[in-house]
Amino acid sequence: MADQAPSFQFEDIPIEDARRMGRGPRMNPELYNALKQKIRSPDTTATRMPLPEVTNSTTMKNRIIRVAAELGVPVTVRKVPGGLIFWRSTDEDLQQAQEIAARLQSARQPPPAAQRSRRRRA
Repeated sequence: MADQAPSFQFEDIPIEDARRMGRGPRMNPELYNALKQKIRSPDTTATRMPLPEVTNSTTMKNRIIRVAAELGVPVTVRKVPGGLIFWRSTDEDLQQAQEIAARLQSARQPPPAAQRSRRRRA
């Protein structure tokens, strides 16, 4: 019997290309580019975005936030009847978000007495 070459082939690909290939497009490229342009624009106005029938408001909000995070631009997103509205976060918006996060964080921590009662006795 003669040795046969393997029937499969390999191809070297740069790591950065491979990382991008591993993930399929999670949103329509046209929507992605439109969001990037809108978020990058130095406007001081808000943008109202009607939601397509097949898209959930939470999904679209996460898409907007994801694109903004990639660009390093803080945005504020609000749900309005029929869609979403978003704008570049102002200092006031960021301050309010920090205050809310601090309140939620303190609400999640159980009081010290509750922590002591959870100890196991040996």
